[in-house]
Amino acid sequence: MTQLEIQNVVASAEVPGDDRFIGWVNAVLGGGDFEVVIRVVDEEESEQLNRAYRHKNGPTNVLSFPFEAPPGIATNILGDLVICAPVVVKEAREQNKTPEAHWAHLVVHG
Repeated sequence: MTQLEIQNVVASAEVPGDDRFIGWVNAVLGGGDFEVVIRVVDEEESEQLNRAYRHKNGPTNVLSFPFEAPPGIATNILGDLVICAPVVVKEAREQNKTPEAHWAHLVVHG
């Protein structure tokens, strides 16, 4: 069974509920035995992480941080996704799609 931790640090009605995230992750992983963290952030945190890890200025829609276990250690931890809520909503409007469709796309993509 997939273990999903959702860390939502953004107060927005346009962030999907936990059940939607769980459904999208399970659709990608086939309900296997994996651990994933999804952190929903604001533009400030996204920009800080984007600068620190990709050396790019400005917030981005999704950052993926795959977990790499030490050699010889078996684990079911896949890693973390960091998704910037304001960027998702802005991009959805610009691309003429629903915010939920864009959230789903970024979870699957990440």
